[in-house]
This record gives sequence, C-alpha cells and structure tokens, in this order.
Amino acid sequence: MFLKKSTTTIKGKTYNNYKIVESYREGGKVKHRILFTLGSLSDEQAERLRMAIAAYSNPDLVVAKSDDIVVTKHAAYLAVATLHHLWQEWGFGEFCPDDHCLEALVLNRCLEPLPKIQIKEWMATTVLPAYLDIDPHQADEFDVYRSLDHLSKREAELQSFLYQRLKVKRPSFNDYFFYDLTSTYVEGSRCLIAKLGYSRDHRPDREQIVVALMITPEGYPFYWQVLEGNTQDITTVTQLIKEVNSQYHLQHCTLVFDRGMVSAANLMSLEATSWHYVSALDRDEIVTSGFLEDALPEPASPQDWEQIMALREFIPYDENQFLFYREFTKNGRRYILAFDVARFLEEYRAQEHRLQTALAWLEQKNKALAQAKKARNQQVLAREVQAMLKRQRVQRFLRVQMEPHEVKMTNAKGQERTVPTFQLTYTIKDEERQKEQRLHGLTCFVTNLPAAGVPAREVISWYRRKNKVEEAFQEIKSYIELRPIYLTRSERVRAHVSICMLAYFLYNDMERRLREKGLSESPPAVLAQLQKCQINRLELKKQQRSKLSITEPSEEQKRYLQVLGCESTIDAFQVKRVLKKMKNWL
Repeated sequence: MFLKKSTTTIKGKTYNNYKIVESYREGGKVKHRILFTLGSLSDEQAERLRMAIAAYSNPDLVVAKSDDIVVTKHAAYLAVATLHHLWQEWGFGEFCPDDHCLEALVLNRCLEPLPKIQIKEWMATTVLPAYLDIDPHQADEFDVYRSLDHLSKREAELQSFLYQRLKVKRPSFNDYFFYDLTSTYVEGSRCLIAKLGYSRDHRPDREQIVVALMITPEGYPFYWQVLEGNTQDITTVTQLIKEVNSQYHLQHCTLVFDRGMVSAANLMSLEATSWHYVSALDRDEIVTSGFLEDALPEPASPQDWEQIMALREFIPYDENQFLFYREFTKNGRRYILAFDVARFLEEYRAQEHRLQTALAWLEQKNKALAQAKKARNQQVLAREVQAMLKRQRVQRFLRVQMEPHEVKMTNAKGQERTVPTFQLTYTIKDEERQKEQRLHGLTCFVTNLPAAGVPAREVISWYRRKNKVEEAFQEIKSYIELRPIYLTRSERVRAHVSICMLAYFLYNDMERRLREKGLSESPPAVLAQLQKCQINRLELKKQQRSKLSITEPSEEQKRYLQVLGCESTIDAFQVKRVLKKMKNWL
C-alpha cells in the first residue's frame, strides 16, 4: 500500500491529486487497485500520510507524539568502548581472560574513579558488560576485592607481560629508561607498609607508601614497586638493579634518574652490572667535585657571563646560546657542567631580592626595638632573627649581631625609666655570597656512557627528558586518583597501584597516538568528549514499547576515533550487536 500522485494541467495551472493504491498480482503481472481517492493535498499533508502508511506497513516503524517519547535510562558507551578497544589491542584481555573485574577497575580509573565497592554498580551503567558478555546484575560486589588479591600475586608477571608487549607493539622500544619515586598517603585503618616519611604530597601528618616507577622514553610504565613509606630514595637503586636484571634479563640498559638517588654506592652498583646511567650531582657535590675551581674560579654576573663562558671554554648547547657546557672526566666517569643562562639570571636576581628583603626586615625591627616600652628578651629576638634568615635563605652570608641598647621612657606622671632592649647590626660576607653566586644556573650531569658513542649534548638531552616520569606521577595522582588510598591490606594496596599503572598505560597510549597525528588535546579532554555519546533507552508511554539507540556521534568524536584507531566502535554491525546484548539488563 502506498500513496500515488497524479498531475494534471488545466488552463496552464497544475493540480496534484492523490490516491491510496494497493499492489496485487494477476496472471503473473503486478497491477494496482485504488483503495481511496483523496483529492488535492499539500506537500506537507502528503509527506505525513506517506509516513503513516509506512508505519502501518512496517511494524519496526513507530508513529507517536513527541511528548510520548521519553528517554528513561543512559549507559556510557563511546568512551568505554574506546578504552576497551585499546585494552584488547594491547592484549590485556589475554593476560586475564577470566577476570572481568580487572578491566572494569582500570577503565573506571580512566573515566570517573570510584571506591572499589561501587565498581559493580558502575559497570551496569556502561557498555562494558556487553563486551565482556556478562550480566552485571549477577556479579558479586566482592569479586572486585578477590580480583585485587589475585592481581597482587601476579604483579611481576603483569610487568613482564607489559615489557614483552611493548617490544612487539613499539618497534622503537629501546633500553633507555627513566626512574623515579613518589609517595602517596593512606587514609583510614592502618596498613602495614604505610609509614610516616618525607611526603611529596605535602601531607606529613599522614602515613604513606612510596612508589618506585620505571617508564620507557615514550612514557609507558612497565616496572613499579610499592615500598614502605619511610623508604629513602637513595636506598632503592641497588634493589632495583637486582630485580630488573632478574625479571627482564637486560644486558645493556641506560637508567636516567634524579640527583637525589646519586651516591657512590649506587653508581658503583650500576657500573658493576654493566648498566649505563645518566644523573646529576646536587650543589654540595658540585662544590666538592674538584673541577669547579678550574671551570668557574669566580662567579659570573649579569654583566660578564658571556665573557666568562668564552674564557672558560664552555660550549654552546645549540644555536640559541641559552645553555653552555664543559666536560670533565674523573675516575672513569664523565661530568658535564652546564650553565643555564635563564636560570642563572633568575637565581641571581632572586638572591638579591632575598637579601634586600632581609635588610628591610632588620631596619623595621630596629625601629620597633627603638620604641620598645618593655624589656626585650634576647633569646626570643635571636629566634626571630634566625627564622627570618632561614626563611630568606641568606644565613650563609648574612651575619646579624645583637647589641644591647637602652631606651629612655617617660610615663604619664613625668617619671623617667630605662628600658633595656637591643639594636641589630649586620655583616655581609662577600666570600660566602660569591660561593653561592658561583653555583647560580649550574647543573652537573654525571654518566658512564662512552664519549665516543654518546656526545655530551645527548646526555644533557636525556636528563632533561626525565620529567616524563614526573609528569606520569602527576597524572596518576590527579586524573587517575592514586591518592588517597583507603585499603588496609598490603596486597590490595599494591594491587591498587597496579590498577592505576594500567590506567596510566592506556592514558599514555592515547596521548602518543594523539601527538603522532599532531593533536594537542589531553586524554582526559578526549574521553570527556567521547563520554557524550551514550546508549539511550527510548520508551513510548502509550504503547508499552522501548528501543535502545546510541547518541549520534559528532564529527569531532569521529575524528578522535580515527586518530586513535578505534573507528570500529561505531561500526553499524558492532553497534547493533552491542545493543542486542544490552537489552537484557538496561
């Protein structure tokens, strides 16, 4: 049955007449019979009638008032589907084929981190159960904790799996690694490995754990350790070497790590295992190194630093001439002394500002002391002075003396009395000040890499890139919400860290793909856009019918999917298959 239009022209005017016609077969031929003659219709009336006939003929089509169509439920679709696609592409499903909670825990960390007890409920509001082919309502909410217990026993196995997958998936994978540590605090009941220690979260009031992390130059994590909260950075390198050698059998490895982990014992341990390293000395070690007197016997100033660089044979790092370096060799190690012009000027001016601030404080304090109406306590005043010197970091070259002083006071009755107080005098020790100035803008890199194969510029470049691991910690703590930790069992705390590392692995993989295509967006920003594409349950109020559909993907979302290599997530066949499975619980 369909709407048929006939057109006639009378006296130059065109008339459209409509009929409802039915097809039938007679003698092997298709013929039409007129069911109703409708006469003249407007184009809008004709279109509405066509839709009504189509709905009558096709049970899959629905005709309803707009007020009768409502959306009753949502489920996260495109962001979850994209992360699942990356999860499968890296083969993580092969590592844990029967552990459905592990993927849910990782994906939840990427999207909207929730307490572990809420993961089952969250999973039911996403498309993930359709991909895992499970009914989320039949899952045990305590499966999450069993998954954590199981993962803690396979931590080393997981890390080896990641390392092998990286060697396959990233052909540019090499043996340069960045290593660093961070801390994160624990809330709630006491955990055995949580201790008070140096807090990088500025929470010295909370017990904490220490996390050691190794990543590739591209930012992929593949080795981490959860240590007691009072572990010192410098003590971790020797154990790291043993475990990494045992786990990965690395023959030639270059480790790039922060200056806080440099010690004679650590460097000797690395050299004994034929590992190479790139790190830096702290400023006290630069002073005692023995070559500073030859490199910079006198401090530079904003007026003469260019002449000093030329006189002392420093080499420009690049054509910008904002960084200069000079190399020394001592006891088989290479020391590369670098002079950063921008940092030098900043530190020079900062020192002058701190000194002037301290002198202004002394002047104001003397004015207050000269007007004292009560006797001043010498010990209290001494503590105030020392606190100010420490706060302004000028205690090395600014010496303050307290000299007794008397102030004559006259009370309201005209009686005079003497108030014992003090006046502050100071001395600037130019020699000590110049020692500090000589270190402005300086960094000393140390390495055992052969000079013939790795020039000084490359050593400097590797150390400057070590902030990649610092950026990893920042994202793990902020977007992935590593902290605070509310778990009490040490095994589950370790598993929680592993979950966060896997989430960051996916984050980093997204970032690499975005950058390779020239996009500057962050993974959280991209996932926030993909989150807008959901699965919706549409219901017809008066017909007791419902239907699942997805939000129409925008052009921006399609572009992100193409860049990430996840276009198949909105393929019509896959969408239809997913919607069919989700009818069982959404």
